[in-house]
Formats: sequence, C-alpha cells, structure tokens
Amino acid sequence: MRARALTVAVASALVLTAAASAATITKHATTKSYALTLDVGPMETMYTEAQVKSMHPKSGEVMLEGGSMNSAMAMKGALERHLEVHVTSRASGKVVTNVKPLISITDSTARTMSTKVNAVAMEGIDAGMSDVHYGNNVALTPGHSYEVSVSVNGEKASFTFKA
Repeated sequence: MRARALTVAVASALVLTAAASAATITKHATTKSYALTLDVGPMETMYTEAQVKSMHPKSGEVMLEGGSMNSAMAMKGALERHLEVHVTSRASGKVVTNVKPLISITDSTARTMSTKVNAVAMEGIDAGMSDVHYGNNVALTPGHSYEVSVSVNGEKASFTFKA
C-alpha cells in the first residue's frame, strides 16, 4: 500500500513538472517605436516554405525568408522550448514584418554568458501575416531564471522569466 502511494505521488509530480514546463510564458515591453511580446512555450516543429507546400503540416511554424532552426544540443536537464518575439508598431498597432531583431538569452541562475538566438522570421502554420514573429527553439533549464534582450532597429528591451 505504501509503495503504491509513493508511486502515485511520484507520477503526480512528474505530470505537474511536465505541465509546468509546457506552460506558455508571456511578457510585454515597449520601446519608443515598438510594442514587443515575448512568448516562451513548448518546442515547435519548424518548416521551410517548401516543406509546408509539399508536406501540408497542420501545426508548427513556417520559417520565412529561408530561415533555419537552432542546431544547438540541449544540455543535460534542459528542455527545448520555443521562444518568439512579436513586434508591433506603437503608432499603428500593426505587425512589423520588415525588421531583423537581435535576440539574446542569458541564464541568470547559472550566470552564463549571453547566447545569441538565431532569430528567424516565422508565422504559425495557416496563421498568416498577422502572426509574423521572430525567434527559434532554445534549450532552457527548468527552475532557472532567464533574461532575454531584444534590439529592434537599435531600440532595446529586455524580459525576465523563470523556466
């Protein structure tokens, strides 16, 4: 009986950990010209435009302008997550699609050096131009705190969150 209770407790903890790691984190910031939204969620499958045309996937992200996925391997204990930054004009409220944001991430808990994110312009499958955003899949360690720095046309903003 005691072993069964322990098994149920361990299974419940694993489910809660998995659910927490899959939760989407959303943060907002503004610069003089832009409203920025950071979303960190479950890892996304990313496709080229040619793959979308030939494979017809129903979910994931389509990389615009020939982007590529990050190829870095996740460190032990890290989880792959999808980090994306949406950029809108503060003046018009419209999605900004003609920029190349510089995005970097720092693990504040491990005090690592800042790592540049290979920021790809993308949109959700079948979402259209209103969903254009910039980012990639990244490796994050659960429980660690992170700082994401974003620069759009020289205007800088930062976000902090706990993975």
